[in-house]
Amino acid sequence: MPATPPQPAAPPPPAGTPAVEPPAVPAYMTRPAAPPPGYAPVPAGPSPAALFFGRVVRGDWAGSLKAAVWPSGLIVGLAVALAIPDYGQGDDVVVGWSDRLRIALAMLLQAFGGGFEVRAVVTGGGGYGGASPYGDTYGDFDPGGQRQMTLSLIPLTVTVLWIAALVLGARGVRRQGGGLDAAVRISALATAAVLVLGLYAQPEIEGLSLHSSPVLAALGALALALVTTCAVLQRDVAAAWLAQRPGARSFVRATGTAVRALGAVLLLCGLIGYLTYATQDDVHGTALLTALPLLPNIALMVLSVCWGGSVEYDMRGQADLLGSGTEHGAFGLGELSDAANDWALVGALAAGLVCALIVGLLAGRRSADRREQVTAGGLFLLGFLALTAMSGLSAEFSGNVADIGGSGTLDISPSVADALLFGLLWVGGAVLVAPYLARMTGGGGPGGGSGGGSPAYPAPPSPYGPPHQGPPHQGPHIPGPYTPAPGQTPAPGPYTPAPGHTPAPGQGPHTPPAQATVVEPAAPPAPRRRRPVLVWGATLVAALVLGGGATAGTLALLDRHDDAPGTSANARGKGSDRATAAQDRTGESPSAEASATTDPAEPVVPDGYSVIADTAGFAFALPDNWERQGEKDHQVTYAAAPGDTALLKVGVIADAPYTSYENFKALEKTTTANQRNYQQIQLSANTFQGRPGARWEYTYEDKSGQTVHAVDQSYIAEDGTEYAIYVTERDVDWVAAREVFDTALSTWMLNDVE
Repeated sequence: MPATPPQPAAPPPPAGTPAVEPPAVPAYMTRPAAPPPGYAPVPAGPSPAALFFGRVVRGDWAGSLKAAVWPSGLIVGLAVALAIPDYGQGDDVVVGWSDRLRIALAMLLQAFGGGFEVRAVVTGGGGYGGASPYGDTYGDFDPGGQRQMTLSLIPLTVTVLWIAALVLGARGVRRQGGGLDAAVRISALATAAVLVLGLYAQPEIEGLSLHSSPVLAALGALALALVTTCAVLQRDVAAAWLAQRPGARSFVRATGTAVRALGAVLLLCGLIGYLTYATQDDVHGTALLTALPLLPNIALMVLSVCWGGSVEYDMRGQADLLGSGTEHGAFGLGELSDAANDWALVGALAAGLVCALIVGLLAGRRSADRREQVTAGGLFLLGFLALTAMSGLSAEFSGNVADIGGSGTLDISPSVADALLFGLLWVGGAVLVAPYLARMTGGGGPGGGSGGGSPAYPAPPSPYGPPHQGPPHQGPHIPGPYTPAPGQTPAPGPYTPAPGHTPAPGQGPHTPPAQATVVEPAAPPAPRRRRPVLVWGATLVAALVLGGGATAGTLALLDRHDDAPGTSANARGKGSDRATAAQDRTGESPSAEASATTDPAEPVVPDGYSVIADTAGFAFALPDNWERQGEKDHQVTYAAAPGDTALLKVGVIADAPYTSYENFKALEKTTTANQRNYQQIQLSANTFQGRPGARWEYTYEDKSGQTVHAVDQSYIAEDGTEYAIYVTERDVDWVAAREVFDTALSTWMLNDVE
């Protein structure tokens, strides 16, 4: 192929034509230049979190330690004060001062979520183990499990004082310029102190060991310390942030109002409750000292009762301290009137009225508008409900610990439902009258008003220039004739009217305005004189009618069933009125005096068995060589000989308000925690002789390593009494024990033997 002919050269551009630059290549299409030899990239700096924790570590630990000494020293000081009395031990001191100090520390650390649990291992002379779900011992029989007592009570006085001490320490650090890093250091040191005190507060006394849950207490203290110290050390930063956000500022101000109102109300109610407690005849100095850490708890109970609520108590099971059976009830205004007199009822309502007025007065004086008053009232109610839920006492007993035998639970706490209901009534009434209370006392919100009006807005600018700078005057500023001041020469130039001003007829552009007529504003009407006595009296009457009437009406609508079985004070301990047992053994069927009331048919008694009619109100067949070993904690024990491993126990609980299945489920929780290698075989509801009951069978391992077998049949009789037939024996010998159990059930009868 012939070669391509050469292309002709492009003609040169004409003279004077500017050169055209080639188009620029985008940066993303270019390859970065290679770094020069020896170049090393700069490493990335530390993250903000690393910088912050670096400041925490390198900060002023000495100043933070001084701040943390305040709350830690408070806990130690309170524990020392509580450990000084010997609590009636006399000359025979069992719990020394150091042990009392550690017990007091464990009690105080419950203010942060710590625990208070006493455990004991009860040993006997036998070589095998067994345990009753009722937590008692069988003579010399080794139960082989731990007995325990758990107490749950938050001493709110300690919580409040600890927070106040922490605030004092943090304020000292803030004056030195401390920030969030200082808050972390103070919180870490205060938490470490609580952890160390919790580990120390676990003594062992006379075979009893106390557990204070130090880790839980430390976690609670850490949360409280972080919130408190951050709020104190970042106060100025928070104020600057809130200044740009009116809504958040109003909410924070309402929170402060609610906290102040709650503190004032609890202080008043705590004083009333403490003085009432101190005037009782059987209260001595030690009891008054131990009540001081519980002042807010007492105050919440007093406030609940004064506002129409109640303090509920629930006792279940059987214990030497509480008796046997189950009792549930409440203490309110009606019970107060019965226990004292009608004047006590009037005084309680008056105290509730004063508390509501305190809430309304603070909400009216410290709030800028109506919305903030309602917010403060709602936050007060939320705080009241939260503290009410935490102010109760609960205890659980299992076995014989510190001479407190038996098994059961105890709960005493204000009713949260009543607190919500009556709190809405009283706080709602307080918020309703809040503006009037503020107006009567001459106070108002931060803006200077009564809290019920609208905020003031600046006046629009005058059409004649800046506002009047002379002495104060009434009404709007209206300019007069143009007259220069003495010694002042008017500046030449045309007169220009202000925007919106139309010159008068005949007035040119260089002519000053004509004489204006000054209209004096009308004098405001004289304020109407109020009579403080009448106003205060009307307000008190209205508040009393609103709160007291609503309380009385609600109480009338609520049917508390005061006469229902199990709610009266006489329901507890009915089983203790039975006579001491004395067995009536017969070789044949029961006599006429011990005739069965449950099943009219005569039971079939196997060979080698005979019927035992017990004065506790029942009869059944047992092996001929078995005898009654005794009665303790309303349980009758039968065995072939004292200390034998095979036992049959019959528990009698009068007026049981629970079902047998519910009782077994509650007892299983205690057994699971106390017995080693617990294994459930059966736990179900059933019907026994036509009555609702439950069957519970299980095994566990005793202290010696032997497997113990147990079975329990419980039911509720027609009169509300619960009967439980319980048999236990080593698993290797369980066949004979099961025959005893089955025979007892097949021949079981209720009788009227006295």
